[in-house]
Formats: sequence, C-alpha cells, structure tokens
Amino acid sequence: MSFRFEQTQTQIQKLALTQEMRQSLDLLQYSSEELHAFLQEKQVENPFLKIKVKSSKNHQAKDWVEWTASAESDSIQSSIMDQLLNESLSPECKKAINWLINDFDDFGFLTSTDEEYSKWLGLNITTIKQARQYILQCEPTGIGACSMSQCLLLQAEKGQMDEVVCNILSSYYTLFIEKKWQELGRVSNYSLKQIQQAADAIGTLNPSPIDYLRTPKTEYIISEADVFMENGKLLIRYTKEAFPSVELDEEYVKQIQGDQESLAYINGMKEQVRIIDKQLLQRKETLRLVIQEIVKKQSAFFSKGYDAIVPYTMTELATKLELHESTISRTIKEKYIHTALGTLPLRRFFSQRSTMIKDEDVSVDRVKTQLQQLIQAEDKTKPLSDQTIKSLLEQQGLVLSRRVIAKYREQLGILASTKRKRFE
Repeated sequence: MSFRFEQTQTQIQKLALTQEMRQSLDLLQYSSEELHAFLQEKQVENPFLKIKVKSSKNHQAKDWVEWTASAESDSIQSSIMDQLLNESLSPECKKAINWLINDFDDFGFLTSTDEEYSKWLGLNITTIKQARQYILQCEPTGIGACSMSQCLLLQAEKGQMDEVVCNILSSYYTLFIEKKWQELGRVSNYSLKQIQQAADAIGTLNPSPIDYLRTPKTEYIISEADVFMENGKLLIRYTKEAFPSVELDEEYVKQIQGDQESLAYINGMKEQVRIIDKQLLQRKETLRLVIQEIVKKQSAFFSKGYDAIVPYTMTELATKLELHESTISRTIKEKYIHTALGTLPLRRFFSQRSTMIKDEDVSVDRVKTQLQQLIQAEDKTKPLSDQTIKSLLEQQGLVLSRRVIAKYREQLGILASTKRKRFE
C-alpha cells in the first residue's frame, strides 16, 4: 500500500510539473493582449490573485500603441439591403438576396452558378437571376459580379470607357490578363498601343468592390518596447503595460478564516499566485534578452532603414542565449517593437543569408530590395530580363543564379519581363 501511495503521489507531482511547464510555454508565446486576457481569467478563478500593471508615464499611447483598422463584415449586408429598401421585392426574391449577400467571396463576387443557388435555396432560377440583378444595381459598381471580368466590365460601362476597353473585358479577358497581347492583337485587330492604353484604363478600376463596404473598426497593438536614437545612442524603453505582474491580495487573505479544509484551499490558491508570478518574471526576462540581442544585431537598421538589415536566424539567437530554437520562436510570436519606421513584429528582424557580396553577408531582404530597385528604374518599353538583372547584380558584387532571381522576383509579385513590357 505504501509503495502504491508513493507511486500515485509521484505521478500527481509529475502531472503538476507538466501542467506548470505547459502554462509557462503558453505565457511565453502569448501576445500582450492574450496575456492580459489570461490574467483576467485567472483573477476570476482565484480571488487571492491581484494583477499589477504599471502604466507608462503620462499614458502616452504613441509610445506603445499602434492603431490599426480591420474589416467589420456586418455592415456589408446591411449596406446592400439599405439600398434596396424602396424596391418591391417578393418574399422569394428577398430570401434569395439575403442568401446571396452572405455568400460574397473576398472580392465581393458571387461565383456559384444560378443552378447551384436554385438547388440550395429551393427557388426557381428566374428568382435567383432577379436577385442577382438587384444586387448588381447596388453600389459600389461590381459588387455581386460573377467574376473579375464582369466586375471590371460593369465599371468600365458605367464610366463610359473606350469601346476597346469594354470589348477586351467582355471578349478577350483571358488573353489580356495572361498578357498574351500579341495573340490578342491578332484576333481582335487592335494594335499593341491600343491594348496598352486599355490596360492603363483598366488599371484605374476597382478589382475588389467589397472593400468599399467594409467599415473600419479600431484595434491596437501593444508593442513590447520602444527603440529610439537619443544623443547618438540607441536606447530601448520597455513598455510597462506589456509586462504585467501578479501578487497575493493580502487584504483578502486576512478576511478569510475557516477550518482546515479552507486553509488547504487558501494555500492552493496562494501557490497558484506564486507560480504565475514566477512564470511572468521568466517571460519578462526572456523577452528582454531576446529584444536586446535583436536590437544589438540589427543596430544599423534603426539609423539606416531596411537595406541595413543583416542576415539573422532564430538558430543563431538561440545559440547565443543558450536557449532552444522553439523557445525563441514562442518568444517572438506576436511581439512588436516601436521604431522610427513604425511598429514592427520581431519576426521582421530575422532574414536568411542569400549570398556573398565581396566579404560581407547579404540578407535575402537586401537582395530583394536591390532587385526591386533595378526593375523600378528600368525602361518599361524594354524591361530587364532575369539574365540582364543577374548581370547587373554581378556588377555590384552580388552573385546569384537566374533561377534564384526569378524566385525572388515572383515572391515580390513582379511579373516576368515579357509581361512587364509596355507598348507606347
């Protein structure tokens, strides 16, 4: 019996230790917002836990808050329905419209067929077509279109654009979008100059009409630190709001008196407070060490900008701090620092090595920047081929294969030279 008891006790202790370690890892990867939510939840569960959050001096939000806008989809449906208030809609048509406006894709299109909607809703195809037409009458023009080409065509027709533009969108869209302009010219009898002018006009249209219906909702990012230059020195000011701590509510403890069972409960709650406080301190120290090393390694960035970012991997940082790489990954997850160039995620400061330029390591980011600059400065009627870009980069001491250049160009969303060519 004694052995069984000791074995059970050991298993319980191991389980408690495992749960404590799991919680410690969770706290490490929590963003500031998630951490505050976790502590508030624990405060509800544990009446002896008291959260301590030190506020930044003068509560200057600009020191630690980045305001952002996010989409609020509820306004999209109401905007469409508001525009149709004066229409005499049958119950069936209203049912179809309500369904359709909740089926918009990310651009505001309805890509399913009339037959599919008819089957899903149990309505005839005529009603579905009517519902579509009502939606197509709404603003912004193009909302509810069945495809990108229809969306752009509706806008071109409303804007009374050139016949060439409308004809390309209605009859030759695939050739146009794939930039097979030579073939497009042959089948349409349009000159390359006409096609180029049409492309310029189409470029002014809105490919995502749903964006106009999204209502911004204010959100914010709490940065863990503010990194800035002062008197020629690079300084780090940690955001107090990002590093809360907890303590035992001694006043509440004094109020609680009871039997032995109550005492056991109190001791359990007190131990939980101690563990969480210890874990928060570990999180704080780990995060500070990581930020300090990142700022030290990427110090040139804070005075020279993105081109000065040097190759840096999480493996290197983990080795330097004698931590596991997974710990580094958890630590930087959804963590930010405020800089003169904006509030940036810590992940932004890690970049793989790409090659060698003379005797200096060059990051992938820097290679991409140089590639982008070359393409931005090119003669658009004679765009640079990947081979030409390769030669120009070699003149700067940067040696890459044509395949790597093509890979980086595609990652930047830049088309091949044949598809970048303008026809004047």
